[in-house]
Amino acid sequence: MKKFSIFLVLILFTYPCAAFGQGASSSIGEIYGTIYQQDLEQPVASAQIRIVETNQRTTTDQNGEFRFRNLPAGTYTLTTSASGYNPPAEVVVTIEPGETTELKIYLEQVTVELDEVEVTGERAASPVGRQTLSSSEIQRVPGATGDALRALQALPSVGVANDFSGALYIRGGSDEDNLYYFDRVPIGYPYHFGGIVSSLSSEIIDRIDVYAGGYGAEFGVDSQAVIDIYSRNKNTDGFRAKLNLNVLYSEGLLEGKISDQGFWYFAGRRSYIDLFLGSLSFDSGAITAFPRFWDYQVKGGYDLSEKHQLSLNIFASGDSFALKLDGEDVDQDIRGNISFGSGFEGAGIHLRSRLSDRLTSFLSLTRSDFQFDVSAGPELALKIDAPDYLLREDITYNLNPKHRLESGVILGLELGRAVGTGNRPPDEGEVDYDPRFIEKQTFDESISSRRMEVYLQDRYRVLSFLSVVLGLRVDYFSLVDDFSIQPRGSLLLDIMEGSQLQFSYGDYHQVPGPPRLTQSVGNPDLSASQASHYVLEFTRQVSEGTEFKFAGYYKDLANLVTTDDQMTYLNQGVGFAQGTEVFLRHRAGDRFLGWGSYTYGLSKRRDRPEEPYRYYSFDQTHVATLAATYRLTPTWEIGVKWQYRTGNPYTPVESATQKTDPRNGESIYVPIYAETNSGRLPPYHRLDVKLSKAFRFNSWEMSLFLELLNAYNRKNLLDFSYSDDYTEKDEIYQFPFIPYLGITTEF
Repeated sequence: MKKFSIFLVLILFTYPCAAFGQGASSSIGEIYGTIYQQDLEQPVASAQIRIVETNQRTTTDQNGEFRFRNLPAGTYTLTTSASGYNPPAEVVVTIEPGETTELKIYLEQVTVELDEVEVTGERAASPVGRQTLSSSEIQRVPGATGDALRALQALPSVGVANDFSGALYIRGGSDEDNLYYFDRVPIGYPYHFGGIVSSLSSEIIDRIDVYAGGYGAEFGVDSQAVIDIYSRNKNTDGFRAKLNLNVLYSEGLLEGKISDQGFWYFAGRRSYIDLFLGSLSFDSGAITAFPRFWDYQVKGGYDLSEKHQLSLNIFASGDSFALKLDGEDVDQDIRGNISFGSGFEGAGIHLRSRLSDRLTSFLSLTRSDFQFDVSAGPELALKIDAPDYLLREDITYNLNPKHRLESGVILGLELGRAVGTGNRPPDEGEVDYDPRFIEKQTFDESISSRRMEVYLQDRYRVLSFLSVVLGLRVDYFSLVDDFSIQPRGSLLLDIMEGSQLQFSYGDYHQVPGPPRLTQSVGNPDLSASQASHYVLEFTRQVSEGTEFKFAGYYKDLANLVTTDDQMTYLNQGVGFAQGTEVFLRHRAGDRFLGWGSYTYGLSKRRDRPEEPYRYYSFDQTHVATLAATYRLTPTWEIGVKWQYRTGNPYTPVESATQKTDPRNGESIYVPIYAETNSGRLPPYHRLDVKLSKAFRFNSWEMSLFLELLNAYNRKNLLDFSYSDDYTEKDEIYQFPFIPYLGITTEF
């Protein structure tokens, strides 16, 4: 129980550090459309669509659907042809940055068939390191229980520490290296209770773009990976209501139109276990307020004119619980009442403007605020309030269909305050950290941090087979008085029809989080850490529905923040992460979706100049994933996902020694550890199965789903629990077999 007590304290005081102090969205978009026969409104398969300006071509699938991805923002002309149909007039489409433009095109049938047209052309290049999951794919991924961020774990080089955490570790980095955006609003920590479930409803998400590394100058500010989340930006079907119920929470969605120029939606969730279990007693105490969480998202948009669109989004989330620990084996620091509360608020107002056929503007004013309030025992307490304000302007100018300039300016102000009594949280790899031997600090610290970010980027298709992107980012952060110039760029070669080779390079700077810069427990003289990314990527469109990708990457890390022998933070750490990824995905219309991936990775750190390199705590050598979903009938669907991961590094306990507890003079055992992360947990593997059934009635629909998490009940080791003298240890396991049931109704 003592180990549990210490672990609980560390969790409570480490949790806010990932969110305190986080503060660009892509300038590309896509076209998604469906072609129908005009009189019968039946989908037209094998119709051919061409973008006049770029000569890109594609064909519709069996459902009449087509998609052009990764298109630079601007205006395009589409032409359509299909055997047996008259082509309509040319369709002019405007692509806004980060948006999916949806189209419905109707063809008139004729009695004389048109000649067959051979489909040729080039495919648009995806930005280096970017992976995308659409809303439909998120809902279909087995093992994610419909949760948006948990679905990302099925992508190459995207991992998590364990089943209890949804925090993402991308290409050998930690969750602190990630930057999350929701409709251009930065989110410090988009999870409930450390990652059990994300704090954003999957019902309102249009897609998620994951930039694993080597991305362009449009993204910056304290990140080595970006998770860019887009909500739906229109409603073409009028009023709709949806209700989801599952074993963990209930969820509702309302949405509608504002005449023909606007839309709105409201989504909300709440857990309800606390409604049935008000309290729960156990040997060493009682849960006095059962864990509960809630969140909501509100968005509205309106077309002020053909050239100007205004949107507003507001969202928030909250977690809380309380318990009482009074057993004799409970550590004295947390004996008594414990309460926990955390929350996040975000809001943004955005104006998209097409100033001319070539010039577009995207202006945003956003506010985000992270709150944290915890108390434990007679002394430990921490309260944080960290509002962050951003003004952002992104401008895109298309010189011609092959040449585009992008630029942006971001002005930010962060006002944070932390009040409490306690110890600083442990750092990654700091195995000998023991709060019992660290003097507690009482603190009341405030920060006022200003930042300015400017970027300029040139995208140019030099030749029919060669494209280049040259970018430069300049950032200034007053908190550390850091002025950085970060060059970034990429080179793309069309080496054969349907195949592309890309190389990218970029410099990325990360400012230490505010807790590490405080006078009481940090070091105000720290500077930004640095990373250089090198990425080589090969992609091939094997067929219309089959895509293959191979990537190799290397990240050189310097100026990392670690502690010295006196527990003082210094910029003395270095490290690297390297790896390869193989990814194959096949889609057969809307009926089948399957993919397989394999990742080899190596991530190491050196904490101090005189020490050797060690495995990083989030190093996973091998990760393999196989997943598929198949619609058996229009109403039945089955999906499976199997994943294998090398076990996480850990530091073994070799023995223990007796010391005097400075708090009460009692004799206690203190572990003696082996070399940091010199051990490995056994491999992790798990099979998830999902079965869903839809029922359609005249005016409403209902669907049921059953997920079998860890279907063959693999005992995946999480950690070890030791006796007081460390002579005995017990194994702690992750999720056992769990059936997860849910129901959805839609009106």
